[in-house]
Amino acid sequence: MVVGAPAADGIDTSKWNILYPNYINSKKTVQEGRRIPLDKGCEHPRAQEMAEICEHLKIPHVLEMDKAYPKDWLLRGRIRVLLKSPAGLPTHAEIHSKKDLMLKMGELIPRLKSRANGPPGPAIPGLGASASSSSTPAAGSRDARKEAKKEEKKANKKKK
Repeated sequence: MVVGAPAADGIDTSKWNILYPNYINSKKTVQEGRRIPLDKGCEHPRAQEMAEICEHLKIPHVLEMDKAYPKDWLLRGRIRVLLKSPAGLPTHAEIHSKKDLMLKMGELIPRLKSRANGPPGPAIPGLGASASSSSTPAAGSRDARKEAKKEEKKANKKKK
């Protein structure tokens, strides 16, 4: 498999198919870039995970971490895959199109060992997985504070 800078191997990858993580993200809408059905996608895929699936399937690919999806430019990373050889023959027996590959990735990424503890949060620089998971309890305590304040106001009205 081809991993790294295309110039290092002397292979021209400019004609290879490009896949961004948004294409298979079940948390994205079609307008945000999702290209497969919700039930076939996976939560917050990363380009590294997509490359790992290509390694497993033995599909030639290049991981480009310095690139970003224009609609969601904070998420870095994409992969280029070679689905058909220059002669026009498929490089994999089962996968002949980008859609086939995206569906297979949506199926296999949740099974990765790195996802044993569940899907990671969105990979936005400056916001770790802990920041996104800690926002949920904060929202719950906020609701509790609101309820306590309402009860306090009711009690104050009854005293008057």
